Amino acid sequence: MKRLCGWILLLGLSSFSVGAVEVSGGDIQESGSNAASLDYSDTLLGNWGGSRGAMSAHGYDWEIIYKLDLLRDISTPNKKSYGLDNLDIMLTLDGEKIVGLKGSSALLYVLSNHGSKPAVQGDRLPHGVDNIETPEGANTVKLYQAWLQQMFLDESLSVLVGLYDLNSEFYVTDASSMFIQPTFGIGAEMAATGENGPSVFPVASFAIRVKATTDSGYYLQAATMDGVSGDPNDYQGTHVQFNKGDGALNVIEAGMPLGVAERSQDSKFVLGLWRYTARFDDLLDPTVKRISRGYYAMVEKDLRYQPDSNEARISGFVRAGKNDGDTSQFEMSWSAGLVFSSLVSGRDQDQLGFAFAQQRNAEKYRAIPGNPQVVNENSLELTYRYNAMQGLVLQPMVQYLLNHSSDPTQDKSWWLGTRIEAIF
Repeated sequence: MKRLCGWILLLGLSSFSVGAVEVSGGDIQESGSNAASLDYSDTLLGNWGGSRGAMSAHGYDWEIIYKLDLLRDISTPNKKSYGLDNLDIMLTLDGEKIVGLKGSSALLYVLSNHGSKPAVQGDRLPHGVDNIETPEGANTVKLYQAWLQQMFLDESLSVLVGLYDLNSEFYVTDASSMFIQPTFGIGAEMAATGENGPSVFPVASFAIRVKATTDSGYYLQAATMDGVSGDPNDYQGTHVQFNKGDGALNVIEAGMPLGVAERSQDSKFVLGLWRYTARFDDLLDPTVKRISRGYYAMVEKDLRYQPDSNEARISGFVRAGKNDGDTSQFEMSWSAGLVFSSLVSGRDQDQLGFAFAQQRNAEKYRAIPGNPQVVNENSLELTYRYNAMQGLVLQPMVQYLLNHSSDPTQDKSWWLGTRIEAIF
């Protein structure tokens, strides 16, 4: 009960305690920590005149990221252009600093999305072209994530409760996260499942996540969440509802490190299983209800990494997943890619990436009259993250999409785009 009251107090204090942090003449007033040494040189606005470091010293850490994407379909005769944006405002709360609750933390995450719809307007559904695009009618500002986390056993065990993005910890690799094509996020064979998708961007659902880790890098994590994310009939704002028949989505994932920890960085091998408790209509016979379930595997490896060397770092990833093939369009997907860092002397933060992905349309989906008979849909992306200055990244990219359109005359398309990312 004492711990529960501490959690409630933690979120309650977050609504007004930020204003109580004292800042005088740009100097940080704090006790018991060295907030003045905090470095915000990688952001556009730095230390906010000292207030940012002061808030961090008292347990309030802000992260604000704005993305503006400009895309152009150069394969169509009229060469359509699209613009869309994404704003992330994240406040992480340290429970020990705020209310003295050791090992506790919380996240409040506001998400804003606006702009055009290249996937909808460019006939590139369901997986789309850009990973910040939301469905038609879903341009909104909302509370995206809001969770509490408590650590146990010297931080080897953690329990998280609240609005939670599954893809923030599950089915994710660091190397693939730089790409703009959505299929390099959560696999297409899982992304298109459920009544309103799993609990991933742009709609998160209530979840409970438990994670155990070891000092050597092994981990096991499991999550159970509302089987229907948000409100399928209303994309505006935040909706947390538990309706009869929603069921739950259960996911378990285990990972092991590859190589020596200090030389392998993010190198790992991962296996995951997922299953909905509710049943869904069979693609060919709606009178038959089927279980929706699947599995995935991932390998991420630092192919060349020397901590004390200025040589380029090369990271690679391979990801694959499969589902039952009875209830959703894609029954399997896989992707692979390479990311090169520090290719140019003096530009250690720049990255060049090339990746390929393939999604397989389920046999039952192709058997439905009127559906495309294409077996595999392919995606290629070449992109470069250029750090123009501290806190500002320019990321041009080119995509080649094969058999992504329901229109056979547009089965091949080239897309050019640039992401402008500002970190405040």
